[in-house]
Amino acid sequence: MTFGQPWFLLGMLAAFIPLLVHLFDRRRPREVPFAALDFVLRSQRRTASRLKLKRLLLYLLRTLVLLAIPIALARPSFATQDLAAARRGVAATAIVLDTSLALRWEGRTRLFEVAKDEARAALRNLAPEEPATVVICSRTPTSVAPVGFERARLVNAIEDATPGYEAVDLNRCLEVAARSLDDSPLPNRRLVLVSALTQSSLRLESSPPLGAGLKGEKVKPEFVVRDVAKGKELPNRALVDVHAEAAPQLGPRAWQFTFTVRNFSKEAARDVELLLEVDGEVVQKGFVDLAAEGTAQKTLSWKFAKGGVTTVTGRLEADALPEDDAHSVVLSVPRALTALVINGSPSPQKYKDEAFFTEAALAATGSPVRAVLRDADAAWREKLSDYDVVLLLNVEAPPAEAADRLAEFVNAGGGLFVSVGDRVDPDAWNQSMGGVLPRKLRVIKTAVEPGQGDADTRAARLTQVALNHPVMVPFTGRAREGLLSTRFYRYALFEGDAQGVETEVLGTMDDGAPVFLSARRGKGRVFVFCSTVDRDWSDLPIRTSFLPLMQRIAGWLTGTLDEREEIRAKVGESVTLKPDPNQSPAWARAGSGAEVALTALPQGDGVTGGPMPEPGPYLVVDAKGATLEKLGFAVSIDAGASNLSRHSLDALSDWLGEESVRTSGSGGPESSTPLWTWLITLAVIAFFFEGLLLRK
Repeated sequence: MTFGQPWFLLGMLAAFIPLLVHLFDRRRPREVPFAALDFVLRSQRRTASRLKLKRLLLYLLRTLVLLAIPIALARPSFATQDLAAARRGVAATAIVLDTSLALRWEGRTRLFEVAKDEARAALRNLAPEEPATVVICSRTPTSVAPVGFERARLVNAIEDATPGYEAVDLNRCLEVAARSLDDSPLPNRRLVLVSALTQSSLRLESSPPLGAGLKGEKVKPEFVVRDVAKGKELPNRALVDVHAEAAPQLGPRAWQFTFTVRNFSKEAARDVELLLEVDGEVVQKGFVDLAAEGTAQKTLSWKFAKGGVTTVTGRLEADALPEDDAHSVVLSVPRALTALVINGSPSPQKYKDEAFFTEAALAATGSPVRAVLRDADAAWREKLSDYDVVLLLNVEAPPAEAADRLAEFVNAGGGLFVSVGDRVDPDAWNQSMGGVLPRKLRVIKTAVEPGQGDADTRAARLTQVALNHPVMVPFTGRAREGLLSTRFYRYALFEGDAQGVETEVLGTMDDGAPVFLSARRGKGRVFVFCSTVDRDWSDLPIRTSFLPLMQRIAGWLTGTLDEREEIRAKVGESVTLKPDPNQSPAWARAGSGAEVALTALPQGDGVTGGPMPEPGPYLVVDAKGATLEKLGFAVSIDAGASNLSRHSLDALSDWLGEESVRTSGSGGPESSTPLWTWLITLAVIAFFFEGLLLRK
C-alpha cells in the first residue's frame, strides 16, 4: 500500500486518546460498607456485564473514528508501486508523456488529465536514490532536464504540458528517452510510458528502443506501461475532408460542399447532425448515417449573397473528441462584376450583331458578370473606373485620349478583352494600343472565304490548348473536343514577343499561329482573341465551349479565378503563400490568437511558415497588423490521428519482451470510488453508532 500524503498518518496517534481515558477511568474507589446500598449493589451486578460491553463498544468506535480520519487524509492506495514491481533494483528512469490528439478524448475525464496524474504518480513512486527525467512526447521530443533528482522541475514540466492535434511518434520519443539515460552511472535503466497506446502513434513493426550501458554495450531497459485509457476502447468519428466547388446551376455565387465523414468506431451511428457554417453562422443542416468503421459523404449547398473571401466550416455533432469534428475551407467567392461591352459592329439583326453571343454568354445562369452594352462613340464617354472589365469587340483603334484612359485602367488593375474583325486595322491598333496588347498585330490572314462550299474542310483548326492556365482548366475530355473543333476562316497574326514582355499563348492553330494570348500589365490583365466573337470569321460563338470560355475569361481578367480553396495544410505542416507584389505578409494568425511567423522565400517565390500548431482558419497579417484577406487559409487534422484504435497490452508485451514489461495504472477499469472515500464513510458510520450508544 502507498500513501499520497503520508504525513497525515501522524494523526493516528490520536487513537491512543480513548485508551488513555479508559485507563485513567479505571481507579477503584475506597470501599465503605453501607447496609442501605446492598440492595442497589446486588441489582448492579446483574447489569454489570451489559455495561462493560457498552463501554467496550464505545472505546472501539472512538478508536476507529480517530484512526480512519488520518488514514483517509493520507490517501492510501493499493496500486503496486513501480519500484516494488521492478525486479532489477534501483534504476535511472525516464518518463515519456504522450501528448497526441488521442489524449484530448474526454469521457468522464479528459485523458490528458489522467495522463498527468499517472506521470506525477510515476515520479512519486520512485525511490529517493533513483534519478529521473521526463520526455514530453510532442513533434520535437526532448528531455525536460538531465537525469537527476530535481523532482520539482519535472513536476512543473508535467503541469505545463498540453496535448497537441496530431499523432506523435512514440517510437522516436522512447528512443530519445532511452538515450537520455545513457549518462547515468546506474547500471539499470527504466522507461515509463504514459500513453493511450494508439496504433497511429506507436508502431510495433519497428525495433524497441535500446540504451547504452556503462561500457557502451546495448542495454534493454525495463518498461513500465501506464495505460491512461484503462484498457477501454476510444470510439471516435471525424470530419476528414471537404471539397468545395462552384455550382452555377444553382445561380450566381452558389457553391456546393461535399463533406467526407469517417467512423472509427465498431458501432454504427445514424442521423449524425452535420452543420454548414458561413463565417461562424449556421446556414444549412443535414444528417448522415455511418456504418461501423465506415465512410460516408454528404453534400450541402449555399448561395452567397455577395462575393469576397469567406470561411466555410462543416461541423459534426460533437462526440468525445470534438477537435476533429470540424473542417474549414477559406474561399474567394467571386463578387458581382460589371463589364463594359463595346460593340464595334452593331447590327439590327441580333445574330449578326458583334456583341450578341458575348452578351448572351455573360448574362447566362451562373455568370458573375453584369454586362453594360455600348457602341464605340458612347463608350469613350463612360467612366472606366466604374467597371471591372472592358471588352472591345471588333472596335476601331481608340483615339489617343481613349487609349490613354484604357492603359491607365489596365495598369490600375482593370481587365481588358480584345477581339479582332474587319474594323481592326493592325497598324492603327499598334500605334494606339501597342503598349497594352500582349503582342503587336501583324496582318489579317484568310484561310478560306466563309461562303465557299469547302470552307469547313479548308478552315484552320485549333490544335493546342494550355490546359494549365486558369481559363482553360475546364476544357478537358469532351469539353476540350468542343473547343478544338472550332473552325477559323480569318484570323489575325501577331508579331513575336517584345523584349522584356512576358506573354502567354493559350492556344495555337494547326499552322502554329496564336489563337489566345494573355499578359499582365501593371496590376491588370489583358486577353486577346485572334478572330471575331460573331460568326463572320469563325464558328466559335456557336460551340458549346463559348459560354464557359467567355465567363472564365472575364473571371480571369478580374482575378476571381484564383483557386483559394487549394491553400490547405495539415496540423504540423508548413504553408507556402504567394502574395501580390505590393503585399508583405508577416504572420499567420490562428483562431486562438496563436501566431506563426512567415518568412520570404528566395527568388520571390512567396512566403512560408510553419509548422501549423492547431486546426481551423488562419488570417494573414502584415507587419502593421493589416489583414490580407485573400491570403487566408485553413488547417485541418490528419485523418490518421483521428483513428484511436489501440494496441493491446499483450501486443506490447510481445513487442517489448514479456519479462521486461511492467504495467501500472492499467490493470482494468478504474475503480469508481477511491479507498480513502470508504474510510471517511466508515468514520461517519462509527460516529453515528457512538451517538446511539450514548443516548440515555
